[in-house]
Amino acid sequence: MPQRIPQTVTKLVYCALLLVGPSAWAGDILVRLDGKQAGGSVHLALVQADQPGWPEQPVRMIHSDDPLLRLRNIPPGRFAIQVFQDSNGNGVLDLTPRGLPLEPVGFSNNPSLLGGKPTPSKSTFVHGSADSELLIRLHAPRKKP
Repeated sequence: MPQRIPQTVTKLVYCALLLVGPSAWAGDILVRLDGKQAGGSVHLALVQADQPGWPEQPVRMIHSDDPLLRLRNIPPGRFAIQVFQDSNGNGVLDLTPRGLPLEPVGFSNNPSLLGGKPTPSKSTFVHGSADSELLIRLHAPRKKP
């Protein structure tokens, strides 16, 4: 009889975890921004890292005026983030005719921007079941002399 109680309790705990679902293993992603300028909201897009390019529909998107951003209840996986600060408030990242950003931009893993916009694979980070913290540097556009 005593052996049946632990087995019953184990089965009950296992069934309860199944009912709770994967959200029990989903942590938050906390993103700190370095280089945020005064004025202008920040737009952040979270995407799956296994894509060849940045999709139009991200996994999650947030807009905020705070330099500390929190993506809540993200299941474990490999992701990439792109961020831009909307300095003029028009809701889009403004680009030059050559495709260079006119507003501050940044990517997870802080890859070099010398070769142009990095792919999600160059911006990959792994998010586990616990909370993840990232620091993303925003690169301001170069001023004309």
